[in-house]
Amino acid sequence: MTDTRQKIESAPSKKDRIFTLMGASPYVWKEANGKSRFAWQNEGNAASLFCSQSPTLPRSIEGLIERICGNGANRREQALATLTWNGAKFQIDYQIRTFDGRNIWVEERGQRIAGTGTRPTVIVGVITDIQNRKGREEQAGYHAAFDSLTGLWNKTRMTEGLTHLLSYAQRYDRQSGYIVFKISNLENINDNFGYEAGDFLLKAVAERLESCVRSPDICARVSEVSFGIGLTDCDGKQMQLVVDRIGSALKGAPYESQYGDLRAEFAIGGIALSQKAVSAVSAMDQVKTAVAHSEKQNGVFIPFSADLPDIKPRQDGQNFVREDIINALNDRRVSLAYQPIIDAKTREIDHFECLLRLKRDNGEIVSAADFIMAAERLDCVHLLDRRALEIAAATLNTYPDIRLALNVSATTVKNKQSANSYLAALKALGAQTSRVTIELTETVALEDPAMANWFSVEARSFGCKFAIDDFGAGHTTFSNLMAIEADEIKIDGSFIRDLSITPHKQVFVRMMVDLAQTFSVKTVAEMVGSRDEAELLTRMGVDYLQGFMFGVPSASPRIDEANTNIVNAAAS
Repeated sequence: MTDTRQKIESAPSKKDRIFTLMGASPYVWKEANGKSRFAWQNEGNAASLFCSQSPTLPRSIEGLIERICGNGANRREQALATLTWNGAKFQIDYQIRTFDGRNIWVEERGQRIAGTGTRPTVIVGVITDIQNRKGREEQAGYHAAFDSLTGLWNKTRMTEGLTHLLSYAQRYDRQSGYIVFKISNLENINDNFGYEAGDFLLKAVAERLESCVRSPDICARVSEVSFGIGLTDCDGKQMQLVVDRIGSALKGAPYESQYGDLRAEFAIGGIALSQKAVSAVSAMDQVKTAVAHSEKQNGVFIPFSADLPDIKPRQDGQNFVREDIINALNDRRVSLAYQPIIDAKTREIDHFECLLRLKRDNGEIVSAADFIMAAERLDCVHLLDRRALEIAAATLNTYPDIRLALNVSATTVKNKQSANSYLAALKALGAQTSRVTIELTETVALEDPAMANWFSVEARSFGCKFAIDDFGAGHTTFSNLMAIEADEIKIDGSFIRDLSITPHKQVFVRMMVDLAQTFSVKTVAEMVGSRDEAELLTRMGVDYLQGFMFGVPSASPRIDEANTNIVNAAAS
Protein backbone atom coordinates (compact mmCIF):
# COMPACT_ATOMS: atom_id res chain seq x y z
CA MET A 1 0.00 0.00 0.00
CA THR A 2 2.83 2.36 0.88
CA ASP A 3 4.58 1.76 -2.45
CA THR A 4 1.34 2.42 -4.31
CA ARG A 5 0.80 5.68 -2.40
CA GLN A 6 4.36 6.79 -3.14
CA LYS A 7 3.93 6.08 -6.86
CA ILE A 8 0.70 8.06 -6.94
CA GLU A 9 2.22 10.98 -5.04
CA SER A 10 5.33 11.03 -7.26
CA ALA A 11 3.38 10.78 -10.53
CA PRO A 12 3.23 14.01 -12.48
CA SER A 13 0.04 16.00 -12.10
CA LYS A 14 -2.34 16.61 -15.01
CA LYS A 15 -1.18 20.22 -15.12
CA ASP A 16 2.47 19.13 -15.27
CA ARG A 17 1.72 16.73 -18.11
CA ILE A 18 -0.01 19.50 -20.04
CA PHE A 19 2.97 21.85 -19.55
CA THR A 20 5.31 19.09 -20.67
CA LEU A 21 3.32 18.47 -23.83
CA MET A 22 3.37 22.20 -24.55
CA GLY A 23 7.13 22.45 -23.97
CA ALA A 24 6.31 25.04 -21.31
CA SER A 25 8.14 25.96 -18.10
CA PRO A 26 6.07 27.84 -15.48
CA TYR A 27 7.70 30.11 -12.89
CA VAL A 28 6.93 32.45 -9.96
CA TRP A 29 8.88 35.67 -9.41
CA LYS A 30 8.48 37.53 -6.12
CA GLU A 31 10.04 40.71 -4.76
CA ALA A 32 9.86 41.61 -1.09
CA ASN A 33 12.00 43.72 1.27
CA GLY A 34 14.40 44.50 -1.54
CA LYS A 35 15.00 40.84 -2.30
CA SER A 36 14.03 38.97 -5.46
CA ARG A 37 13.07 35.31 -5.54
CA PHE A 38 12.67 33.40 -8.81
CA ALA A 39 11.57 29.74 -8.86
CA TRP A 40 10.63 27.23 -11.54
CA GLN A 41 7.39 25.38 -10.85
CA ASN A 42 8.50 22.38 -12.88
CA GLU A 43 12.28 21.97 -12.93
CA GLY A 44 12.13 19.02 -15.32
CA ASN A 45 10.45 21.12 -18.00
CA ALA A 46 12.87 24.00 -17.42
CA ALA A 47 15.86 21.66 -17.65
CA SER A 48 14.52 20.34 -20.94
CA LEU A 49 13.98 23.88 -22.23
CA PHE A 50 17.53 24.99 -21.43
CA CYS A 51 19.09 21.59 -22.23
CA SER A 52 20.65 21.60 -18.80
CA GLN A 53 20.77 19.60 -15.59
CA SER A 54 18.66 20.96 -12.73
CA PRO A 55 21.65 22.22 -10.69
CA THR A 56 22.78 24.53 -13.52
CA LEU A 57 19.38 26.05 -14.29
CA PRO A 58 19.02 29.85 -14.00
CA ARG A 59 17.98 30.31 -10.36
CA SER A 60 17.40 34.05 -10.38
CA ILE A 61 15.87 36.60 -12.70
CA GLU A 62 19.41 37.83 -13.42
CA GLY A 63 20.41 34.31 -14.40
CA LEU A 64 17.47 34.12 -16.80
CA ILE A 65 18.34 37.48 -18.35
CA GLU A 66 21.90 36.31 -18.95
CA ARG A 67 20.55 33.55 -21.21
CA ILE A 68 18.51 36.00 -23.35
CA CYS A 69 20.02 36.87 -26.75
CA GLY A 70 20.31 40.24 -28.49
CA ASN A 71 17.99 43.00 -27.36
CA GLY A 72 15.48 40.51 -25.98
CA ALA A 73 16.29 41.57 -22.40
CA ASN A 74 15.51 45.22 -23.19
CA ARG A 75 12.24 44.33 -24.85
CA ARG A 76 11.36 42.12 -21.89
CA GLU A 77 12.05 45.01 -19.52
CA GLN A 78 9.75 47.23 -21.58
CA ALA A 79 7.04 44.57 -21.41
CA LEU A 80 7.36 44.35 -17.63
CA ALA A 81 6.98 48.12 -17.39
CA THR A 82 3.42 47.76 -18.68
CA LEU A 83 2.39 45.70 -15.61
CA THR A 84 1.01 48.70 -13.72
CA TRP A 85 -2.02 47.00 -12.14
CA ASN A 86 -2.81 43.64 -10.59
CA GLY A 87 -4.05 41.30 -13.31
CA ALA A 88 -2.07 43.02 -16.08
CA LYS A 89 -0.45 40.59 -18.55
CA PHE A 90 2.41 40.61 -21.03
CA GLN A 91 3.57 38.39 -23.88
CA ILE A 92 6.90 38.56 -25.68
CA ASP A 93 9.06 36.41 -27.98
CA TYR A 94 12.85 36.31 -27.78
CA GLN A 95 15.77 33.93 -28.18
CA ILE A 96 17.66 32.21 -25.38
CA ARG A 97 21.04 30.47 -25.37
CA THR A 98 20.67 26.88 -24.26
CA PHE A 99 23.41 25.09 -22.36
CA ASP A 100 24.24 22.94 -25.40
CA GLY A 101 25.18 26.02 -27.42
CA ARG A 102 22.02 26.64 -29.46
CA ASN A 103 19.86 29.74 -29.77
CA ILE A 104 16.15 28.91 -29.67
CA TRP A 105 13.01 31.00 -29.81
CA VAL A 106 10.79 31.06 -26.73
CA GLU A 107 7.58 32.83 -25.82
CA GLU A 108 7.16 34.26 -22.34
CA ARG A 109 3.75 35.09 -20.94
CA GLY A 110 3.32 36.61 -17.51
CA GLN A 111 0.71 38.16 -15.25
CA ARG A 112 1.03 40.50 -12.31
CA ILE A 113 -0.63 38.91 -9.30
CA ALA A 114 0.28 41.41 -6.59
CA GLY A 115 2.04 44.73 -6.24
CA THR A 116 2.02 48.22 -4.78
CA GLY A 117 1.32 51.13 -7.09
CA THR A 118 2.96 50.60 -10.44
CA ARG A 119 5.53 48.15 -9.05
CA PRO A 120 4.67 44.43 -9.25
CA THR A 121 5.73 42.25 -6.35
CA VAL A 122 4.46 38.87 -7.61
CA ILE A 123 4.51 37.75 -11.22
CA VAL A 124 3.57 34.30 -12.44
CA GLY A 125 4.56 33.28 -15.93
CA VAL A 126 5.41 30.52 -18.34
CA ILE A 127 8.21 30.24 -20.90
CA THR A 128 7.44 28.05 -23.91
CA ASP A 129 9.67 26.64 -26.63
CA ILE A 130 8.33 28.02 -29.95
CA GLN A 131 11.32 27.14 -32.14
CA ASN A 132 9.21 24.87 -34.39
CA ARG A 133 6.49 27.49 -34.71
CA LYS A 134 9.01 30.14 -35.69
CA GLY A 135 10.38 27.76 -38.29
CA ARG A 136 6.92 27.29 -39.78
CA GLU A 137 6.34 31.05 -39.79
CA GLU A 138 9.63 31.58 -41.60
CA GLN A 139 8.62 28.95 -44.15
CA ALA A 140 5.30 30.71 -44.63
CA GLY A 141 7.12 34.00 -45.15
CA TYR A 142 9.39 32.32 -47.67
CA HIS A 143 6.49 30.89 -49.62
CA ALA A 144 4.80 34.29 -49.60
CA ALA A 145 7.62 35.61 -51.79
CA PHE A 146 9.27 32.60 -53.43
CA ASP A 147 8.12 29.76 -55.65
CA SER A 148 8.43 26.49 -53.73
CA LEU A 149 9.43 24.42 -56.78
CA THR A 150 12.09 26.58 -58.42
CA GLY A 151 13.22 28.92 -55.63
CA LEU A 152 12.67 31.96 -57.86
CA TRP A 153 10.47 34.88 -56.90
CA ASN A 154 6.76 34.16 -57.28
CA LYS A 155 4.16 36.29 -59.05
CA THR A 156 3.46 38.41 -55.97
CA ARG A 157 7.09 39.32 -55.52
CA MET A 158 7.49 39.99 -59.24
CA THR A 159 4.50 42.36 -59.11
CA GLU A 160 6.27 44.30 -56.36
CA GLY A 161 9.52 44.30 -58.35
CA LEU A 162 7.81 45.56 -61.50
CA THR A 163 6.11 48.29 -59.50
CA HIS A 164 9.54 49.56 -58.44
CA LEU A 165 10.88 49.25 -62.00
CA LEU A 166 7.92 51.17 -63.38
CA SER A 167 8.26 53.89 -60.76
CA TYR A 168 11.98 54.20 -61.50
CA ALA A 169 11.37 54.40 -65.26
CA GLN A 170 8.70 57.07 -64.95
CA ARG A 171 10.51 59.14 -62.34
CA TYR A 172 13.86 59.29 -64.14
CA ASP A 173 12.49 59.12 -67.70
CA ARG A 174 14.18 55.80 -68.31
CA GLN A 175 12.96 52.77 -70.19
CA SER A 176 12.43 49.43 -68.51
CA GLY A 177 10.94 46.23 -69.81
CA TYR A 178 9.13 43.06 -68.84
CA ILE A 179 9.45 39.77 -70.74
CA VAL A 180 7.66 36.47 -70.24
CA PHE A 181 8.89 33.06 -71.44
CA LYS A 182 6.04 30.54 -71.38
CA ILE A 183 6.89 26.85 -71.78
CA SER A 184 4.45 25.88 -74.50
CA ASN A 185 5.14 22.14 -74.56
CA LEU A 186 4.97 21.37 -70.82
CA GLU A 187 1.57 19.72 -71.15
CA ASN A 188 2.98 17.30 -73.72
CA ILE A 189 5.90 16.44 -71.46
CA ASN A 190 3.53 15.81 -68.55
CA ASP A 191 1.36 13.57 -70.73
CA ASN A 192 4.29 11.61 -72.19
CA PHE A 193 6.63 11.32 -69.21
CA GLY A 194 4.56 12.24 -66.13
CA TYR A 195 4.36 15.26 -63.86
CA GLU A 196 7.72 14.53 -62.24
CA ALA A 197 9.36 15.09 -65.63
CA GLY A 198 7.44 18.33 -66.01
CA ASP A 199 8.59 19.50 -62.57
CA PHE A 200 12.17 18.58 -63.47
CA LEU A 201 11.98 20.67 -66.64
CA LEU A 202 10.55 23.65 -64.77
CA LYS A 203 13.40 23.54 -62.24
CA ALA A 204 16.02 23.07 -64.96
CA VAL A 205 14.66 25.99 -66.98
CA ALA A 206 14.60 28.13 -63.82
CA GLU A 207 18.25 27.34 -63.09
CA ARG A 208 19.33 28.16 -66.64
CA LEU A 209 17.24 31.34 -66.67
CA GLU A 210 18.67 32.51 -63.36
CA SER A 211 22.20 32.09 -64.71
CA CYS A 212 21.29 34.26 -67.72
CA VAL A 213 19.68 37.16 -65.86
CA ARG A 214 22.12 39.92 -65.01
CA SER A 215 21.81 42.08 -61.91
CA PRO A 216 19.92 44.35 -61.29
CA ASP A 217 17.39 42.63 -63.57
CA ILE A 218 14.92 40.35 -61.79
CA CYS A 219 13.24 37.07 -62.66
CA ALA A 220 10.36 35.01 -61.26
CA ARG A 221 8.03 32.13 -61.95
CA VAL A 222 4.81 34.02 -62.62
CA SER A 223 2.51 31.08 -63.41
CA GLU A 224 2.56 27.29 -63.59
CA VAL A 225 4.27 27.42 -66.99
CA SER A 226 5.68 30.97 -67.30
CA PHE A 227 8.79 32.85 -66.20
CA GLY A 228 8.97 36.64 -66.10
CA ILE A 229 12.03 38.89 -66.37
CA GLY A 230 12.10 42.55 -65.31
CA LEU A 231 14.69 44.61 -67.21
CA THR A 232 16.20 47.90 -66.09
CA ASP A 233 17.34 50.58 -68.57
CA CYS A 234 16.14 48.61 -71.56
CA ASP A 235 14.48 50.00 -74.69
CA GLY A 236 12.65 48.02 -77.37
CA LYS A 237 15.78 47.26 -79.40
CA GLN A 238 17.67 46.08 -76.34
CA MET A 239 14.69 43.98 -75.29
CA GLN A 240 14.90 42.06 -78.55
CA LEU A 241 18.61 41.45 -77.93
CA VAL A 242 17.86 40.15 -74.42
CA VAL A 243 15.18 37.84 -75.81
CA ASP A 244 17.61 36.49 -78.39
CA ARG A 245 20.33 35.92 -75.79
CA ILE A 246 18.15 34.29 -73.13
CA GLY A 247 16.01 32.44 -75.64
CA SER A 248 19.10 30.92 -77.22
CA ALA A 249 20.29 29.74 -73.80
CA LEU A 250 16.92 28.28 -72.78
CA LYS A 251 16.19 26.58 -76.09
CA GLY A 252 19.73 25.62 -77.13
CA ALA A 253 21.04 22.54 -75.35
CA PRO A 254 18.51 19.90 -74.24
CA TYR A 255 17.86 19.30 -70.55
CA GLU A 256 19.40 15.97 -69.60
CA SER A 257 17.24 13.93 -67.23
CA GLN A 258 16.37 10.39 -66.21
CA TYR A 259 13.51 10.65 -68.68
CA GLY A 260 15.91 11.32 -71.53
CA ASP A 261 16.85 14.62 -73.16
CA LEU A 262 13.99 17.09 -72.68
CA ARG A 263 13.60 20.16 -74.85
CA ALA A 264 11.63 23.24 -73.91
CA GLU A 265 9.63 25.25 -76.41
CA PHE A 266 8.59 28.79 -75.59
CA ALA A 267 6.09 31.49 -76.44
CA ILE A 268 7.60 34.91 -75.69
CA GLY A 269 6.02 38.30 -75.11
CA GLY A 270 7.22 41.60 -73.68
CA ILE A 271 6.35 45.21 -72.95
CA ALA A 272 8.18 48.54 -72.52
CA LEU A 273 7.13 49.61 -69.03
CA SER A 274 7.73 53.31 -69.44
CA GLN A 275 5.50 53.68 -72.49
CA LYS A 276 2.58 51.27 -72.36
CA ALA A 277 1.79 50.18 -68.83
CA VAL A 278 0.18 52.26 -66.12
CA SER A 279 0.74 49.64 -63.39
CA ALA A 280 2.61 46.40 -62.80
CA VAL A 281 -0.66 44.44 -62.86
CA SER A 282 -1.72 45.91 -66.20
CA ALA A 283 1.76 45.28 -67.63
CA MET A 284 1.59 41.63 -66.66
CA ASP A 285 -1.89 41.34 -68.13
CA GLN A 286 -0.82 42.99 -71.39
CA VAL A 287 2.15 40.66 -71.73
CA LYS A 288 -0.27 37.71 -71.48
CA THR A 289 -1.87 39.03 -74.65
CA ALA A 290 1.53 39.28 -76.34
CA VAL A 291 2.40 35.72 -75.26
CA ALA A 292 -0.92 34.46 -76.62
CA HIS A 293 -0.06 35.95 -80.02
CA SER A 294 3.41 34.43 -79.80
CA GLU A 295 1.81 30.99 -79.32
CA LYS A 296 -0.16 31.50 -82.51
CA GLN A 297 3.05 32.45 -84.37
CA ASN A 298 5.18 29.46 -83.34
CA GLY A 299 6.96 31.20 -80.47
CA VAL A 300 8.27 34.31 -82.23
CA PHE A 301 8.81 37.21 -79.80
CA ILE A 302 5.81 39.59 -79.75
CA PRO A 303 6.15 43.00 -78.05
CA PHE A 304 2.87 44.34 -76.77
CA SER A 305 1.20 47.14 -78.71
CA ALA A 306 -2.19 48.76 -78.39
CA ASP A 307 -3.36 47.33 -81.72
CA LEU A 308 -2.89 43.70 -80.62
CA PRO A 309 -6.29 41.98 -80.35
CA ASP A 310 -7.13 41.37 -76.69
CA ILE A 311 -6.69 37.62 -76.38
CA LYS A 312 -5.29 35.57 -73.52
CA PRO A 313 -3.55 32.20 -73.61
CA ARG A 314 -5.47 28.99 -72.97
CA GLN A 315 -8.86 30.56 -72.32
CA ASP A 316 -11.36 28.24 -73.90
CA GLY A 317 -14.21 30.65 -73.24
CA GLN A 318 -12.96 33.13 -75.81
CA ASN A 319 -15.46 31.78 -78.33
CA PHE A 320 -18.31 33.05 -76.12
CA VAL A 321 -19.83 36.45 -76.77
CA ARG A 322 -21.97 38.43 -74.34
CA GLU A 323 -25.16 37.48 -76.19
CA ASP A 324 -24.42 33.77 -75.65
CA ILE A 325 -24.26 34.20 -71.89
CA ILE A 326 -27.22 36.59 -71.65
CA ASN A 327 -29.40 34.26 -73.75
CA ALA A 328 -28.37 31.29 -71.61
CA LEU A 329 -29.41 33.21 -68.50
CA ASN A 330 -32.72 34.29 -70.01
CA ASP A 331 -33.48 30.77 -71.27
CA ARG A 332 -32.62 29.25 -67.87
CA ARG A 333 -29.78 27.25 -69.41
CA VAL A 334 -27.43 28.16 -66.56
CA SER A 335 -27.53 25.62 -63.73
CA LEU A 336 -25.53 24.30 -60.79
CA ALA A 337 -23.68 21.03 -60.31
CA TYR A 338 -23.13 19.86 -56.74
CA GLN A 339 -19.90 18.20 -55.59
CA PRO A 340 -19.77 16.73 -52.08
CA ILE A 341 -17.24 17.91 -49.52
CA ILE A 342 -16.84 15.32 -46.79
CA ASP A 343 -15.75 15.31 -43.19
CA ALA A 344 -12.26 13.80 -43.16
CA LYS A 345 -12.85 11.88 -39.91
CA THR A 346 -16.38 10.54 -40.37
CA ARG A 347 -16.26 10.26 -44.18
CA GLU A 348 -19.79 11.68 -44.30
CA ILE A 349 -20.92 14.63 -46.40
CA ASP A 350 -20.58 17.96 -44.64
CA HIS A 351 -21.64 20.27 -47.47
CA PHE A 352 -21.64 20.68 -51.26
CA GLU A 353 -19.76 23.07 -53.51
CA CYS A 354 -22.00 24.62 -56.17
CA LEU A 355 -20.36 24.69 -59.60
CA LEU A 356 -21.80 26.64 -62.52
CA ARG A 357 -22.80 24.85 -65.73
CA LEU A 358 -24.07 26.32 -69.02
CA LYS A 359 -26.04 24.47 -71.68
CA ARG A 360 -25.35 25.60 -75.23
CA ASP A 361 -28.07 25.86 -77.87
CA ASN A 362 -27.00 22.45 -79.21
CA GLY A 363 -27.45 20.83 -75.80
CA GLU A 364 -23.75 20.61 -74.90
CA ILE A 365 -23.07 21.14 -71.17
CA VAL A 366 -20.14 23.50 -70.56
CA SER A 367 -18.27 23.74 -67.24
CA ALA A 368 -17.52 27.05 -65.55
CA ALA A 369 -13.86 27.05 -66.60
CA ASP A 370 -14.98 27.35 -70.22
CA PHE A 371 -17.11 30.49 -69.83
CA ILE A 372 -16.39 32.30 -66.53
CA MET A 373 -13.30 34.09 -67.87
CA ALA A 374 -15.24 35.13 -70.94
CA ALA A 375 -18.04 36.42 -68.71
CA GLU A 376 -15.53 38.46 -66.71
CA ARG A 377 -14.08 39.90 -69.89
CA LEU A 378 -17.57 40.68 -71.20
CA ASP A 379 -18.62 42.32 -67.91
CA CYS A 380 -21.53 40.01 -67.18
CA VAL A 381 -20.10 37.59 -64.63
CA HIS A 382 -22.03 39.32 -61.84
CA LEU A 383 -25.22 38.09 -63.52
CA LEU A 384 -23.93 34.51 -63.34
CA ASP A 385 -23.07 34.94 -59.66
CA ARG A 386 -26.59 36.19 -58.93
CA ARG A 387 -28.14 33.32 -60.87
CA ALA A 388 -26.04 30.83 -58.91
CA LEU A 389 -27.29 32.38 -55.68
CA GLU A 390 -30.91 32.16 -56.88
CA ILE A 391 -30.56 28.45 -57.70
CA ALA A 392 -28.79 27.81 -54.40
CA ALA A 393 -31.66 29.52 -52.53
CA ALA A 394 -34.14 27.11 -54.13
CA THR A 395 -31.91 24.17 -53.20
CA LEU A 396 -31.74 25.36 -49.59
CA ASN A 397 -35.54 25.38 -49.51
CA THR A 398 -35.78 21.89 -51.01
CA TYR A 399 -33.21 20.35 -48.66
CA PRO A 400 -33.70 21.84 -45.15
CA ASP A 401 -30.47 20.33 -43.76
CA ILE A 402 -28.13 20.91 -46.69
CA ARG A 403 -25.18 23.31 -46.55
CA LEU A 404 -23.75 24.89 -49.71
CA ALA A 405 -20.56 26.67 -50.78
CA LEU A 406 -20.87 29.31 -53.50
CA ASN A 407 -18.06 30.85 -55.55
CA VAL A 408 -18.11 34.60 -56.13
CA SER A 409 -16.16 36.17 -58.97
CA ALA A 410 -13.43 38.72 -58.33
CA THR A 411 -15.11 41.06 -60.82
CA THR A 412 -18.35 40.95 -58.83
CA VAL A 413 -16.63 41.75 -55.56
CA LYS A 414 -14.40 44.51 -56.93
CA ASN A 415 -17.34 46.46 -58.34
CA LYS A 416 -19.09 48.22 -55.46
CA GLN A 417 -22.48 48.21 -57.16
CA SER A 418 -22.47 44.51 -58.09
CA ALA A 419 -20.98 43.59 -54.70
CA ASN A 420 -23.73 45.45 -52.82
CA SER A 421 -26.37 43.91 -55.06
CA TYR A 422 -25.03 40.42 -54.34
CA LEU A 423 -24.88 41.10 -50.60
CA ALA A 424 -28.47 42.34 -50.62
CA ALA A 425 -29.60 39.12 -52.31
CA LEU A 426 -27.58 37.13 -49.80
CA LYS A 427 -29.15 38.96 -46.88
CA ALA A 428 -32.61 38.21 -48.30
CA LEU A 429 -32.01 34.51 -47.59
CA GLY A 430 -32.60 35.25 -43.93
CA ALA A 431 -31.81 32.41 -41.55
CA GLN A 432 -30.70 30.22 -44.45
CA THR A 433 -27.45 32.18 -44.68
CA SER A 434 -26.15 30.07 -41.79
CA ARG A 435 -26.01 27.18 -44.27
CA VAL A 436 -24.01 29.12 -46.88
CA THR A 437 -20.25 29.46 -47.32
CA ILE A 438 -19.00 32.14 -49.70
CA GLU A 439 -15.77 31.28 -51.51
CA LEU A 440 -13.42 33.90 -52.91
CA THR A 441 -10.25 32.94 -54.78
CA GLU A 442 -6.91 33.57 -53.11
CA THR A 443 -5.83 35.80 -56.02
CA VAL A 444 -8.48 38.37 -55.11
CA ALA A 445 -7.61 38.18 -51.42
CA LEU A 446 -3.96 38.74 -52.24
CA GLU A 447 -4.48 41.59 -54.72
CA ASP A 448 -6.83 43.59 -52.51
CA PRO A 449 -7.04 42.34 -48.90
CA ALA A 450 -9.00 45.42 -47.79
CA MET A 451 -11.72 44.82 -50.37
CA ALA A 452 -11.83 41.10 -49.60
CA ASN A 453 -12.05 41.86 -45.89
CA TRP A 454 -14.94 44.27 -46.43
CA PHE A 455 -16.87 41.70 -48.44
CA SER A 456 -16.06 38.99 -45.89
CA VAL A 457 -17.24 41.10 -42.95
CA GLU A 458 -20.50 41.97 -44.72
CA ALA A 459 -21.24 38.36 -45.72
CA ARG A 460 -20.36 36.99 -42.30
CA SER A 461 -22.58 39.57 -40.61
CA PHE A 462 -25.54 37.82 -42.24
CA GLY A 463 -24.49 34.48 -40.77
CA CYS A 464 -22.49 33.10 -43.71
CA LYS A 465 -19.10 31.49 -43.48
CA PHE A 466 -16.27 32.79 -45.62
CA ALA A 467 -13.63 30.69 -47.40
CA ILE A 468 -10.51 31.43 -49.46
CA ASP A 469 -10.39 29.16 -52.51
CA ASP A 470 -7.24 27.86 -54.26
CA PHE A 471 -5.16 28.65 -51.17
CA GLY A 472 -1.42 28.34 -51.74
CA ALA A 473 -1.55 28.97 -55.48
CA GLY A 474 -0.61 32.63 -55.00
CA HIS A 475 1.19 32.21 -51.67
CA THR A 476 -1.07 34.40 -49.57
CA THR A 477 0.59 35.30 -46.27
CA PHE A 478 -1.22 34.23 -43.13
CA SER A 479 -1.29 37.86 -42.04
CA ASN A 480 -3.56 38.50 -45.03
CA LEU A 481 -5.60 35.45 -44.07
CA MET A 482 -6.14 36.82 -40.59
CA ALA A 483 -6.93 40.30 -41.94
CA ILE A 484 -9.70 38.75 -44.01
CA GLU A 485 -10.84 36.59 -41.06
CA ALA A 486 -11.55 33.55 -43.20
CA ASP A 487 -13.40 30.67 -41.58
CA GLU A 488 -11.98 28.17 -44.04
CA ILE A 489 -9.19 27.75 -46.58
CA LYS A 490 -9.31 25.39 -49.55
CA ILE A 491 -5.83 24.07 -50.24
CA ASP A 492 -5.13 24.34 -53.95
CA GLY A 493 -5.36 21.03 -55.80
CA SER A 494 -1.86 21.41 -57.24
CA PHE A 495 -0.53 20.62 -53.76
CA ILE A 496 -2.80 17.60 -53.33
CA ARG A 497 -2.08 15.86 -56.63
CA ASP A 498 0.49 13.09 -56.02
CA LEU A 499 0.75 14.23 -52.40
CA SER A 500 1.42 10.75 -51.04
CA ILE A 501 4.58 10.39 -53.17
CA THR A 502 5.85 13.99 -53.11
CA PRO A 503 7.65 14.88 -49.85
CA HIS A 504 7.98 18.64 -50.50
CA LYS A 505 4.22 18.91 -51.03
CA GLN A 506 3.65 17.06 -47.76
CA VAL A 507 5.83 19.58 -45.94
CA PHE A 508 3.96 22.54 -47.39
CA VAL A 509 0.49 21.09 -46.80
CA ARG A 510 1.39 20.15 -43.22
CA MET A 511 2.65 23.71 -42.65
CA MET A 512 -0.60 25.21 -44.00
CA VAL A 513 -2.71 22.88 -41.85
CA ASP A 514 -0.68 23.61 -38.70
CA LEU A 515 -0.95 27.37 -39.16
CA ALA A 516 -4.64 27.16 -40.01
CA GLN A 517 -5.25 25.20 -36.82
CA THR A 518 -3.33 27.84 -34.87
CA PHE A 519 -5.81 30.43 -36.14
CA SER A 520 -8.86 28.10 -35.71
CA VAL A 521 -9.39 28.07 -39.47
CA LYS A 522 -10.84 24.94 -41.10
CA THR A 523 -9.07 23.34 -44.06
CA VAL A 524 -10.44 21.69 -47.21
CA ALA A 525 -8.23 19.66 -49.54
CA GLU A 526 -9.28 19.91 -53.18
CA MET A 527 -8.78 17.34 -55.95
CA VAL A 528 -8.34 14.31 -53.65
CA GLY A 529 -8.00 11.45 -56.10
CA SER A 530 -6.86 8.40 -54.14
CA ARG A 531 -7.33 6.58 -50.88
CA ASP A 532 -3.65 7.11 -49.99
CA GLU A 533 -4.03 10.87 -50.40
CA ALA A 534 -7.24 10.86 -48.33
CA GLU A 535 -5.67 8.90 -45.47
CA LEU A 536 -2.53 11.04 -45.46
CA LEU A 537 -4.55 14.28 -45.43
CA THR A 538 -6.66 12.95 -42.57
CA ARG A 539 -3.54 12.16 -40.54
CA MET A 540 -2.24 15.65 -41.27
CA GLY A 541 -5.35 17.10 -39.67
CA VAL A 542 -7.20 18.37 -42.75
CA ASP A 543 -10.85 18.88 -41.83
CA TYR A 544 -12.60 18.24 -45.16
CA LEU A 545 -11.87 16.39 -48.39
CA GLN A 546 -13.15 17.07 -51.91
CA GLY A 547 -12.44 15.25 -55.13
CA PHE A 548 -13.59 12.68 -57.65
CA MET A 549 -12.82 9.91 -55.17
CA PHE A 550 -15.80 11.06 -53.11
CA GLY A 551 -18.11 12.21 -55.87
CA VAL A 552 -18.21 14.01 -59.19
CA PRO A 553 -20.36 17.13 -59.61
CA SER A 554 -23.98 16.10 -60.21
CA ALA A 555 -27.14 17.89 -61.26
CA SER A 556 -28.72 17.41 -57.82
CA PRO A 557 -27.30 16.82 -54.34
CA ARG A 558 -28.33 13.20 -53.72
CA ILE A 559 -27.21 13.12 -50.13
CA ASP A 560 -28.16 9.57 -49.08
CA GLU A 561 -26.81 7.93 -52.24
CA ALA A 562 -23.63 9.98 -52.10
CA ASN A 563 -22.97 9.07 -48.47
CA THR A 564 -23.34 5.38 -49.31
CA ASN A 565 -20.87 5.70 -52.18
CA ILE A 566 -18.40 7.56 -49.98
CA VAL A 567 -18.50 4.93 -47.26
CA ASN A 568 -17.99 2.20 -49.84
CA ALA A 569 -15.08 4.08 -51.42
CA ALA A 570 -13.40 4.56 -48.05
CA ALA A 571 -13.75 0.90 -47.22
CA SER A 572 -12.50 -0.43 -50.56
